[in-house]
Amino acid sequence: MTQSAEHTAIPVDDTPPQAINHIDHVGIIVRKENVEKYVSLLSRVLNITFDEPIVNQDTGVIAVLSWGSGFEIMAPTREEGPYWERLQRFGEGTCTIVFGVPDIDAAIAHAAEEGVELDFEVKLEGDEPWLERFSQFREARLKAFDDDVALSLTLSQIEPK
Repeated sequence: MTQSAEHTAIPVDDTPPQAINHIDHVGIIVRKENVEKYVSLLSRVLNITFDEPIVNQDTGVIAVLSWGSGFEIMAPTREEGPYWERLQRFGEGTCTIVFGVPDIDAAIAHAAEEGVELDFEVKLEGDEPWLERFSQFREARLKAFDDDVALSLTLSQIEPK
């Protein structure tokens, strides 16, 4: 995943602190064949940079993140799983709002008290090239919206070193 050689991005802080009790970043689901297209487009139009793509075998997703801007482009890598199902149901552009919390376990427990169940916790594989930047990195998707809503809510506790 490379950016155009003619593109010079404005430098951004590569690993800003997480926004707490605020939207931290937005993940946009696209087809795998369109990942590079949208990363390139957003890089040029918004003058931002993205890290190299990572593939998480456990969740079956490829993700490309722009830590400084708060954009994440993701795509299912196989024809199964929650990301594939969302893409099939709603098409490209479905997204997840990632909301920063200071204590993810407490936030998940509070959501449960309010009747919102945990859908799944994103499991990292440990070989993500950017993982060394963080002392804590956990994300948990909630079942906050009805099944016919093309949006999901993910809690995150992401703490830079």
